[in-house]
Amino acid sequence: MTARTKLARRLAAALAATALLLLLVLAWDLRPALPPMPQSFSQPLPGRTISGVLDLAAWAVAVLLDLVLLGKVIQFALRKEPSRTERRLRRAFARRERPPTTRRDWRTHAAPLAPPVLRLPTRDESQPQPTSAEVQQCDLYEPPAPVTTSDARDERSGVLLLGPLELTGCKKKQPRRQATAELIAYLATHRRPASRDELLEALWPGDDPRRSAARFYQAVSEARKLLGEAFRRDRDTYGLDRDQLRVDLDQLDRLRGAAEATTGVEQLALLESALALFRGEPLASINALWAESEQRRVTALRADMLERAGRLRLELDDATRALEYAEAAAALDASNERPVQLAMEAEITLGRRDAVVKRYERLRRELDERFGLEPSRETKQVYRTLLAQDAGIPKEVGHRPDASPAGSTAV
Repeated sequence: MTARTKLARRLAAALAATALLLLLVLAWDLRPALPPMPQSFSQPLPGRTISGVLDLAAWAVAVLLDLVLLGKVIQFALRKEPSRTERRLRRAFARRERPPTTRRDWRTHAAPLAPPVLRLPTRDESQPQPTSAEVQQCDLYEPPAPVTTSDARDERSGVLLLGPLELTGCKKKQPRRQATAELIAYLATHRRPASRDELLEALWPGDDPRRSAARFYQAVSEARKLLGEAFRRDRDTYGLDRDQLRVDLDQLDRLRGAAEATTGVEQLALLESALALFRGEPLASINALWAESEQRRVTALRADMLERAGRLRLELDDATRALEYAEAAAALDASNERPVQLAMEAEITLGRRDAVVKRYERLRRELDERFGLEPSRETKQVYRTLLAQDAGIPKEVGHRPDASPAGSTAV
């Protein structure tokens, strides 16, 4: 705004304010007299009283209108004209679009290039196949998962959530902004497009959407750069294209569904392949409130798969591995007694009677201290049955030479 425009605005405001003040003075001089009030309201009001009340009401309305106009004139005189950048931001927020930036888009000045083809290294290319001896020494949390032909040729970018958030097939595996990581994790977890208002409430609960809009658009921009066309926007909704993106949560559900339809060794292989997807605590790097329920759900699924895989290992006379699965499941859910029952069965198979007694006593003590409860009837029955049958269990089934026979009896 130029100095001449400012001066003209101030002169116009001063003239208008002077006129309104003169009207107020004139209205004060022409104020009507108070109408005579009747001594009793039970009788009809005379016409003169009614006319006086109407005149007084009209005068009050005119004075109030004059005061309102005077306030508007003063506000007009003191108002600052918004800058050009502020006007552009207001128009952008009104259309709910990304605010304009000053950085140039290189695509408007560069020749069109073919999209790059990302090639993910497969298990066969990145590392040699383990031998049978190495498979037996493999850690519980990284069992050898079979690589199918479809998985080996899958060149899509990936979003890994069964552990700290990690992106595969991208230039950078981790977003710079925490809001970007939470945005990608939210869309990958919910498996459906989400509106802008829903995402703002999930990322910044309780904050004013107008204040967090700029941070949201920055997170959207970074997510689009990381995921490319897999990050979709349709007007005011945002989502992930599952056909162009590989999410480990989807792989987990697919393997669990396939395991439900099989039995025996094939079911065990599918369960261990699903467990191999876990790299730690699910959504470990996401501290948002919405992630807590998803973490509990996935952790419960993991504990259930560990317990089922341990049962299958025990049926295949692999009591040592069954005990490892049982202890891992018990560590995830201390209130679940089924992994403890599995651990006692595996230990009695290995000839460790003292370990069974200690495990049961530890369970009874923890339940009493934490919840004021006793072990369930089923757990008590399993414990008594195992101790009663310990003398009749043949030692060659699942027995190891280094297993401690202390406390075991044989008839």
